[in-house]
Amino acid sequence: MRNPLAVGGSVGDLLSLAGTVTVIVIIAAVFLAMASLVVRYRRAVGVERQQLKWFAAVVAIAGPALAIAILTSGDTSGIIAAISGATWVIALISLALLPVAVGIAILRYRRYEIDRLISRTIGWVVVSDVLVAVFVVVILVIQAALSSVTSSNTLAVAVSTLVVFALFQPLRRRIQTRVDRRFNRSRYDAERVVESFAGRLRDEIDLGQLTTEITAAVNHPVQPVSVSLWLRG
Repeated sequence: MRNPLAVGGSVGDLLSLAGTVTVIVIIAAVFLAMASLVVRYRRAVGVERQQLKWFAAVVAIAGPALAIAILTSGDTSGIIAAISGATWVIALISLALLPVAVGIAILRYRRYEIDRLISRTIGWVVVSDVLVAVFVVVILVIQAALSSVTSSNTLAVAVSTLVVFALFQPLRRRIQTRVDRRFNRSRYDAERVVESFAGRLRDEIDLGQLTTEITAAVNHPVQPVSVSLWLRG
């Protein structure tokens, strides 16, 4: 059945090519993620290694299953179709278990850091929503402006992509800072302490006062049991 909403022409070919590239990138990313887990596991000790065991157990199933499911997609009959259907079921179930494994790893070993998790989640959701809105608005504006010149929307898509790419980092930093101020106050306060200390450090030349400033800057955000300062002569 033909898709009545499918985009044709050069834009359709571009989207088809982008879909093929995306599939290749996803497969590569899955195996790179698995390799990164192996590297982190080899370097980890103690609690972190125990946490990674939960996550790696699920990824070891989800990664290969997802790669096989994507590679075998397309056939509607025969053994390949059966393999594709089975691996899709395994992959989707495994992916659904990933947050469960993460939750067990966090709760079992008391590595909550819930403020950081909440702030990062909210930050990325807000950034994604804003960028999608910008992408759509720019496309509509450019199409309206160039509708009398050309009926193709290739230029609008290209410009929108460039605008979103240029806005990503500055927008992410601004939004994450505001979110941290509300949901991850310890990190926000620590950054303010570091910025304040850096400002005072530029004008301070007295060694005794400098030592006091460094000790205060470390004590406030980190709150260590003891602090010692070593000056290289």
